[in-house]
Amino acid sequence: MSGHSNVDFKPTFQAEKVTGTFYRTVMHIEEDIREVGPLKNKQIIARKIVPKREEFYEGYMVYFPQGHSMFVAADDVDQLQRIGVIEGPALIDMNSGELVPPHLALTPKEIVENRQSNRPRPKQGGLATLDGERIE
Repeated sequence: MSGHSNVDFKPTFQAEKVTGTFYRTVMHIEEDIREVGPLKNKQIIARKIVPKREEFYEGYMVYFPQGHSMFVAADDVDQLQRIGVIEGPALIDMNSGELVPPHLALTPKEIVENRQSNRPRPKQGGLATLDGERIE
C-alpha cells in the first residue's frame, strides 16, 4: 500500500428544499416627517429602524460535511448563490480541504460507464501505463 490516507470526498453541502410557514425579522427604515417653524415650511425627518416579522413559506435546509447546517429562505438568492445551492454542490477532499476537480469526482454511474468504455484493453503487464508512462 502507498502512503495515501483514505480518499474521503464529500459534497461541499447537501441542500433540501423545505416548505411550511417560517418567520424572519426584517429591518425596515421608517421616516417620521414633522413640519416645523412659524410657517410650517421646514421639515425635520427622523428615521428609525423598525424590526418587522415576516412570514415566508419556502427555504433550503443546507447541511455541511463539517457537521453544521443552516436554513436559508428560498427568496434569499444572493445567499443561495454564495453557498452554491443554485448550481449544486462541488466535491471537497475532507483530508486536504481542497475542492476535487470535476474529472476526479465521478458519480457511481460515470465510474461504471468509464469502466465499460475502457473494456477492450491491450494486454500489457497489469498496470502497464498510467498517462502513457511505463511503470516498472
